This record gives sequence, C-alpha cells and structure tokens, in this order.
Amino acid sequence: MASKVKKQRIETVSEDVVIPDNTITTKKQKKIKAKETDAGYGSGEFSLAWNVDDYRTEYESEEHWDLRRSFMVAHKERFDEDRLVCLAQTFVNMEFLGCKYPSETMHLVAEMSKEIAEEFRRKRDQRLKRTFVSASDAAEQRAKGRSGTTKPNQRQDEQRGGTNPYSRERQCFGGGKPIDLFEGLRFGKLILYLAGGRSCLRNSCAISQVKYEERPCKEPESTEKTKYSEILVNNEVIAVGQGESLKEAKIAAFKQALFLLQTHCYSIKLNASRQTIKVEKTINGVNINVTKETADSLGDPKLDETNKGYRMMRLMGWTGGGLGRQKQGREEPVGYLLKTNRSGLGGCNKPNVNLGDYRKMIQNYVKSDDMRDMQFEPTFSKEERASFHKIASKYGLRSGSYGNGESRRLLITKKANHKTILQEVLSSRNPKFCERYFVQVPMQKAHLFPGHVASLDLEGLDD
Repeated sequence: MASKVKKQRIETVSEDVVIPDNTITTKKQKKIKAKETDAGYGSGEFSLAWNVDDYRTEYESEEHWDLRRSFMVAHKERFDEDRLVCLAQTFVNMEFLGCKYPSETMHLVAEMSKEIAEEFRRKRDQRLKRTFVSASDAAEQRAKGRSGTTKPNQRQDEQRGGTNPYSRERQCFGGGKPIDLFEGLRFGKLILYLAGGRSCLRNSCAISQVKYEERPCKEPESTEKTKYSEILVNNEVIAVGQGESLKEAKIAAFKQALFLLQTHCYSIKLNASRQTIKVEKTINGVNINVTKETADSLGDPKLDETNKGYRMMRLMGWTGGGLGRQKQGREEPVGYLLKTNRSGLGGCNKPNVNLGDYRKMIQNYVKSDDMRDMQFEPTFSKEERASFHKIASKYGLRSGSYGNGESRRLLITKKANHKTILQEVLSSRNPKFCERYFVQVPMQKAHLFPGHVASLDLEGLDD
C-alpha cells in the first residue's frame, strides 16, 4: 500500500514538470522559514513567490514608491507578504507624514529602515542643496546682467567661498537656514520637563510663558460622589478627569493632559542612571570618583508593614491614601532632620576644609564642558555644604541638598535651558547631553528624529 501511495505521489509531481528549452522548473512555490526577528511571526513558513512591483499604485509618486519598494526588497526574506507591505506603508507614513504608532511598531520600523532612511535623506538633502544653489546662482546672474559680466578671478574667489559671504550659506541645507524644531506644533514652543511630580506641567508652562490652569469642572458639575477636574492650556480645555475625590479627579486629568501634550510637544527627562562626579572627604584627603547613584534619584523608602505607625493605622481601618473625608491629606509622613552636633541656636562650627581648594575645583568644573553633576557626599558637614551653596551661586550653578540626616548630599549642576538641551541632543547629538537627558519628540517631528519617538517613562509623575 505504501509503495502505491509513493508511486502516485511521484506520478503527480512528474505531471507538473515542464521542460521548455532544456530548463526544468516546477509550479511549486519557493518557501522559506520565518525568522525569530519577525516581531511575533517567528513560526511557520511563508512564500517568496510574490512581486514587489505589484503593489505600486497609480497615485503614488516616484519618490514615495522608490522608498517603499526599497524597504520591501530589503526585508522580503524576513517577513511574510501582508506583514511586510503593512510595515512598508507604516514606514512611508512616518517618513513623509509624521504619523505616530505604538512604540513597539515605531522601534521595529526605525530599526528596519535605518540604512534605507539615511540614504534617502542624504539624497534628498543633496537634491535640495543643488536646487537652492542653482536658484541662487540664477538670481545672482540676472541681478548682475545689467552691470556686466563677472570677472574670472572674482568668480574663482566666489567658488572657493573666500570673498562671497553667501557662498558658505549655499553649502548648507536650505541655503543655510536651520531646521525650525517648533514649526507647525499645536502648542508652539512649549517644552515639557518631566520632573517634580504633577507640578511638571505647571512648571513647564511657566518656563515657556504659556498660560496653565487647573480647576474643578463647571460642566459636568461635580456631585457628592463624583468629582470632576479640568486642565486648560492657553485657555483651551485639553483634559477632563473624574474620581471619587477631587484629588483623584486631578490625577486623572493630569494623566490625560500629559499624554496629549507629549503627543504635540517635546519632552525632556533626566537620566536617573547618569554618571555623577562623587566628591568625598576622608581622613587622608578628598576622593573624587564617578558613580551612577545620583542624589536626586534616591527617593526615601515608603512606609511598609515593618513600620509601627503603619500597622496601627491598618488596625484602625486605614486602607491607604491620604487622610480626610475626601482623602485629600498627604500620604507620606513629615520628614525630619537629624541634628549631629550639640550647638544651640546661633552656634557656628567653622568648616574643616580649605574652601580655596574647593572654590578652585568648582571654578575648573565651570570652565570645562563636562555636563555631569558634582555630588558632595554626607562626609561634609552642614556648614561645609552651606559654603558650597554660596560658591555654586556665585558661579551661576544650580545647587540642592537631598536626603535626611546622615545621608544628606549636596548636588551641584550646570544650568541649561530647555531649548539648548533640544539642540544639543537632537541637532548636535552631543554625547555629554545625550548621556544626561532623554528627549521624546512630538508626533509631527517623528520623521526627523526616529530615534526619539519612544514614550518616556512616566513612573512617579502623578504623585
């Protein structure tokens, strides 16, 4: 029986064989096993017997089709037909229209299109550069037509860029005009700086001189069981939140507003694991090292079941959150400051360090291009930290103390406005800024900076 089945299978295959011009081909389609990098399509097999050119549409321009075709040809053996066509259209939408998709999809497309997009942008820049140069030369020649021809020596100087002040501009993209990072954005030059909890939106608007307001809703009106809160930017309601208490409604409105503003504005956040210059006083002198444990990212541990007051509150029916009828009270206990000396009011301990040496060290830090924080460890006394605060203020540095008691640290930081951060990270790609700051671009600029489209971590911002 097995021999008959085998014989029939051989006969069936033989009937499909066609031999034109001494060449043997079959109707069986070539298949390839899907790779694990297929973003969830890493099992099974798919066919390669499909033509990329069949997907060109009549209304598609030459430039769009060349880019989409290059994408599909480059990854034809990695993805099945439907999946690859969809990813190619997503890539074109991101590149030309600035469309935004889930972060996983945008990361995948950005990785797949890295070389293709760079080559396309390079050719486009060269083409636009030639266009600007040709138009500028033609206009210049028409303007000089009535005054005579240009001297040969003068033309050579202009080509070398030695005497003509406009020649250097024409060597730049767009005739020397830089890219306007804020062109066409809904909220103009508003930049979000994600720090300080729920106050980050108010603080960011204040820095960008944008009107910000958070208030209870007039419509719908709050009731005894349901509260409503709304957030306005430039007198425009951008978010409405609801909750059992006014605090919960404000948090819900904040989350909606933050999501909307991140879609239309640039967002900046400090890298919590950035490198920091650690200055520590020892018996043998001063040690200067580099650490990734920054003082402003070391939060105080929250209360848990090991705390006696926490257990007592639980026994009395407390289930968490703030105290009060509407849970509007603070959730964390009031901090304390541990006193480490016996000096009374008005007492003063003289610093035990040579302030001249530290002043020189801070001065050298200011003159350098180092963007890392300078962190003075708890081995320095309160009086010594106060002296460092004054020195930092004198040199235009930002200083702040973090922690309580014996763990209190002083952090000195260089000031950088938000527009400078965007320029250094997005345009200049300065590694010192890129290591310190995370930047997320708005949806309309995703095609310009595909490496900065992922949403920043919002953990802890609604506290």
